[in-house]
Amino acid sequence: MSARSRRRGRDTPGVPPVPGVSPAPVVPPVPGELGLPAAPASKPARRRPGRLARTLRTRWWPRFLLAGALLVVVGATLLSGVVQAWVVGSGALIIFVTSFWLLSLSPDDARREPPMPPGAGAAGG
Repeated sequence: MSARSRRRGRDTPGVPPVPGVSPAPVVPPVPGELGLPAAPASKPARRRPGRLARTLRTRWWPRFLLAGALLVVVGATLLSGVVQAWVVGSGALIIFVTSFWLLSLSPDDARREPPMPPGAGAAGG
């Protein structure tokens, strides 16, 4: 059995050519030919932002640390007086409590539970 190309040549019977229209390829042979950017083959596309978004979406503690840091930065740069002290203090307290809780976990406590299908009941019972 010989390997045959699935593409038909221009001289093979099939669809008759339309008079006055030149047969042009539908798909450009080069990715950047139609003005679209060609992606470099050596670099993967946007891995770091995806990893950060997944971490923020799946775990609670990075969100709290980020919120605390945001409160500290906003309080220190945009606010003044008593409000500044309260906002910066609240942000620092969030960072301190979250960090203290994370550092006090044992390796057994930090292990994640496997996902449960909906309606499967409570874990361990």
